[in-house]
Amino acid sequence: MKLPLALLAAVLVSQPALAQRAKPAPVGFPDGPGKDVLVNKCFQCHSPNMWMDHRQDRRGWESTLYRMVGRGALWTQDDIKQMADYLGNVYGRKAQ
Repeated sequence: MKLPLALLAAVLVSQPALAQRAKPAPVGFPDGPGKDVLVNKCFQCHSPNMWMDHRQDRRGWESTLYRMVGRGALWTQDDIKQMADYLGNVYGRKAQ
């Protein structure tokens, strides 16, 4: 009886350490200026597939990002510029 309890305790104690591990980089997001900001800011709520299905130009992405600010996202204008530039370049209408 002591062994199963000890194993359970070990698992419970290790969970916080596992949760703090760095997340792997999302597949399909090429490196570029603004990628790190996007990953750090948006992936708290959204999955990577969110951007892959939407094709907008830079202004469209900027509009979407400002809409997220209206819903509570805490981003600076510089964060929004970097993310809109990145998304417009990588997931713009011309990108495939």
